[in-house]
Amino acid sequence: MSSESWQIASRVALVTGGARGIGLDTARRLVDRGMRVALVDVDGDLAAREAEALGDERAIGLSADVTDRKAVEEAVEATVKRFGSLDVVVANAGVSPPSATIRSVDSDQFDRTIDIDLYGVWHTVRAGLPHIIDSQGYVLVVASLYAAMNGVLSSPYAISKAAVEQLGRALRVELAPHGAGAGVAYFGFIDTDMVREAFSRPVVGVLRKAFPGWMTEPIPLDRAGSAMALGVERRSARVSAPWWVAWVLALRGLIAPLDARLARDPHVAAAVRLAEAEALGDPAPVSSEQ
Repeated sequence: MSSESWQIASRVALVTGGARGIGLDTARRLVDRGMRVALVDVDGDLAAREAEALGDERAIGLSADVTDRKAVEEAVEATVKRFGSLDVVVANAGVSPPSATIRSVDSDQFDRTIDIDLYGVWHTVRAGLPHIIDSQGYVLVVASLYAAMNGVLSSPYAISKAAVEQLGRALRVELAPHGAGAGVAYFGFIDTDMVREAFSRPVVGVLRKAFPGWMTEPIPLDRAGSAMALGVERRSARVSAPWWVAWVLALRGLIAPLDARLARDPHVAAAVRLAEAEALGDPAPVSSEQ
């Protein structure tokens, strides 16, 4: 099905992480475009309240932990039972672990991040695929700018997002013979609770000094939600915000050598030492004022 013939009014979408942040803003915008939406979230009560606010005829709130394959499958089936079909899957649920080096990161936190940010997307996509193929629908998976940039102090998150990018790219090609589509969303820093909490950590404040201010300045939540909804409407192969993220992705081969600059940057060194001092009790961390 071509993008030109794709009409989303009255179609059905399932959005994970749908009770808050980018997921909720996306869901609201899809409802405004005439879609019916299932808000799937680990907090089922919150999902139900937000769905009620969107209108009983247009939204349903469902509880599911995306790391639980069976729970996600049940959420998909509940969506189809309620609305009669499933045309769009938005695999948005994700978490960010505390900033740490690969040496110092807690193993359970590393595993949990991979479970949610990668396997949660896999569970969501796999459960929805039979319906997406039947309806010649669309899948949108949420990666990140971290799919292209160095993941210093955020390795489990960056690893997951790079893998999600590859999942989305493969999906796009594999779904094409069925008349269905897929896209990948890439965002910089968005003004969400997750980003605000991360930026409140002293080690992140130190690390941000290694990057231009415009790169780490969070953009309003609604710009991400708007980009996501427009991506669904257009069945876009790529969704991104802010504007410069698209250029970073296009030039990723040229920016890869910047890893060497980061390895020499005193702010990065200070952030690494501070993170390891916090986690491991290393003595005399490098001054964060360097």
